[in-house]
Amino acid sequence: MDMKKLKVYLSVPMVTNRSLGRAKLMAEVIEKEGHELTSPWVLGRIGRERSAGLDVFKRDESGAESCDVLVSDVSEPSIGVGMEIMAAHKAGRQIILVVKSGNITSRMLMHMQPKTVVEFDDDDSLVRGLEDALRRAVTLK
Repeated sequence: MDMKKLKVYLSVPMVTNRSLGRAKLMAEVIEKEGHELTSPWVLGRIGRERSAGLDVFKRDESGAESCDVLVSDVSEPSIGVGMEIMAAHKAGRQIILVVKSGNITSRMLMHMQPKTVVEFDDDDSLVRGLEDALRRAVTLK
């Protein structure tokens, strides 16, 4: 079977509520499934300095609009993540929301259609759920 390679934009909280370990785990799943991670900067150190000439808004909006699938950690609130989800949604992209079981998630997000929700209890259930969601996303591309 010839597997389609998806361009996957990983959207995670970067300032407040950041979980770098979870972001790295999600990136590993994306790449292990054979897809291209189009937002590798979310895995790096976030400095307080301003990057000369870098327009983060345009970079992230463009990335969310041009991906095949946006995978987003919505376990904790993040304004930037919400903006990326809306950009992807308005551009007609597939959206996978990843949320820790028991966490309260925006009702606006939960009522948005279409989307796939991966609810997880631990790293193993996150990996299994994201693998399944990405495999389904390939069939919808």
